[in-house]
Amino acid sequence: MADESAEPLLAGLRVVETSRSVAGAYAGRILADCGAEVILREPEGGRPLRARGPLFAFLSAGKRPSPVDVDADVLIREWDDVPGPAPAGPVTVDISPWGSAGPWPGQGRPWTDFTLQAECGSLRLRGVPDSYPLMAGGRPAEWVAGALAATAALAGVRGGGTARADIPLLGVNAYVTNLFVDALSTLTGASREPVVMRRRLSPSVEPTADGWVGFNLASAQQLQDFMILIERPDLLEDQELSTHAGRYAREKEWTAAVHAWTTRHTTAEILERAALFRIPASPVHSGATILRDPHVVARGFYVDDATGTFKHPAVPFLFDGRRPRTAPAEPGGSEPRPRPGKAGGLPLAGLRVLDLGTWWAGSFTATLLASLGADVIKIESTRRIDGARVLGGDPSAEQWWERGYFFLGINHNKRAVTLDLTQPEGLDVLKTMIAGADVLLENFAPRVMENLGLDWDGVRALNPSIVMLRMPAFGLTGPLRDRVGYAQTVEQYSGLCWVTGYPDGPPVNPSGPADPMGGANAAAALLAALHRRAATGQGMLVEAPLAEAALTMAAEQVIEATATGVVPGRAGNHAPGFAPQGVYRCEGAESWLAISVATDAQWAALRAITGLPRWHEDASLATYDGRKAQEDLLDRELQDWASTRRAGQTAEELLRAGVPAAVAADPRFIHDHPQLGWMFEEVGHPVAGKIRLPVVPFAYDGVASWSVLPPPTLGRDNREVLSEVAGLSPAEIDDLIARGICGTHP
Repeated sequence: MADESAEPLLAGLRVVETSRSVAGAYAGRILADCGAEVILREPEGGRPLRARGPLFAFLSAGKRPSPVDVDADVLIREWDDVPGPAPAGPVTVDISPWGSAGPWPGQGRPWTDFTLQAECGSLRLRGVPDSYPLMAGGRPAEWVAGALAATAALAGVRGGGTARADIPLLGVNAYVTNLFVDALSTLTGASREPVVMRRRLSPSVEPTADGWVGFNLASAQQLQDFMILIERPDLLEDQELSTHAGRYAREKEWTAAVHAWTTRHTTAEILERAALFRIPASPVHSGATILRDPHVVARGFYVDDATGTFKHPAVPFLFDGRRPRTAPAEPGGSEPRPRPGKAGGLPLAGLRVLDLGTWWAGSFTATLLASLGADVIKIESTRRIDGARVLGGDPSAEQWWERGYFFLGINHNKRAVTLDLTQPEGLDVLKTMIAGADVLLENFAPRVMENLGLDWDGVRALNPSIVMLRMPAFGLTGPLRDRVGYAQTVEQYSGLCWVTGYPDGPPVNPSGPADPMGGANAAAALLAALHRRAATGQGMLVEAPLAEAALTMAAEQVIEATATGVVPGRAGNHAPGFAPQGVYRCEGAESWLAISVATDAQWAALRAITGLPRWHEDASLATYDGRKAQEDLLDRELQDWASTRRAGQTAEELLRAGVPAAVAADPRFIHDHPQLGWMFEEVGHPVAGKIRLPVVPFAYDGVASWSVLPPPTLGRDNREVLSEVAGLSPAEIDDLIARGICGTHP
């Protein structure tokens, strides 16, 4: 905030939080960071998050406990099974494993984060072909669910009246790790034959002379530049190596070429050279090394907790260049404000958003706003289309740029225009649109908007009441401000890779959760700024770096490393609090059974079903500590037991006995899942035809369908938007088209 003494953005908003996991606690933490009064109520059975020690202290900062019920504007609740009825008054956000609809709520079905990852299909995407599927470390979906919960809460507050959002952890798990793989199979008619899908991106995390470096190549140009970087220009003419499939087919040869160069250089040397080519690259940090990274140090991102016993992330977004300070909560002393009822409609109706977002994070933020009712206008250029359009499509197909499954899956409910912003006439049209908009969002490298004269000062001069959301990979300040980065880049940078992988193997990218985390985090910060604007009429700059959202998702690593001196590492599918936990090959091709034991009672039930004599004879196995000490042996014994069994039948037997279990689903066909089918809606697209695509991963009262508008073709709404929003005449629009400033073809 421009003035440190200014009133917090959410001053006067009262929130009651009854959380059980990171999801609900992080939702409350976001709202507290933005100035809401957040009151903690202990849920029935206690708060399991307390067992995670300093992490609980971090997530509880800025909140105050209350032993009695109080009225509130927002109620955040977590449930182990089915959400209870929502009260009539406040905005209610429910977080649960399954949501309140579908066949599973109310069954008392046991679950853990690990079995949810198996159930949604993400396990089968991670790892290497000749070993077992891997979980994503750090429970990333819980953090994304928390950011989505805060977004839904603030949307409900803006909408007025009573509102309820329903956030299923299974659905969020599916969305953040694999739904776009499913979308590809839906579009291409994938075979139902079982296939091994565990293939690492290459290049990805690679060894250096002194550690690890991460790459993420998002374009053909970057791949060509990478071949020059590793001093192998001879590979430029090799068409097979220009494709992911070709590099997989010749993995040993390709990997040897990459490692021959990377292992001769230090991580710092590689990063310096990669920056010259603008190749997205990053050091692969742990919970200890990130604290010494010059960029996070320059941005003051890690701070001491109130007791000085550990370090934790600061607030991962800034308002007018300042991070809000999370102060100890004090009683508000006032009742929640009256909330005017709204006669129908979505909560963000009437909000106009100019969407310059690209790829997943920026586009997802805008799609969230559009799905909740905002008028979102996606702006591309025929010279520079959204890179997501090229991912997953067939480059030989007619209108290939309209078939990219990734773009189709994250851009519904938007109108679309094209403007060549390198031409003065195109830039002038955008400036006219900015003057009448409520929100401008973008996630380019900072130099892009600044070169256009559209940094915050330039935008504010056009419209003092606009809220500008900027989502650069590493932020607007610091040594890495101009560094390009994508989800994989910031997963490598933040430590999310460090805790994902086999115990004796390299760090592994967890398959993309940094993008939806960055998008949902930014949406929550944006709605907090709009809440403040409603009171003051003044615009605001919101800075929500993708990397800082990922660093927040990896917070527990730094917290644990500084609190205990132990740096978390890679443990395959093992995790604190669970033993045994793993995925075991069953009868049939690519048939895997996930089992996760969290309690002594669950262990006793598993022991009874397996009937393994040693498990009855060894008394030490009756306790968690005893099982944890033998978890590798337990894995081997469970693998022997499972190898002759059918995964589906065994999972059902275990579930009936109260043991968390799941078949590791095929992510290509997750739309057939009985508890996830609602997340796919059929849309009619003029080029791709009738397709089923994923929608936002939660339910909201009054929303029967999330897909009001299909994903837009390039420049689909040029005439409508340029007339209605920019005020251009038909002749002026014809002139822009004739001169190539707007169009419908790359």
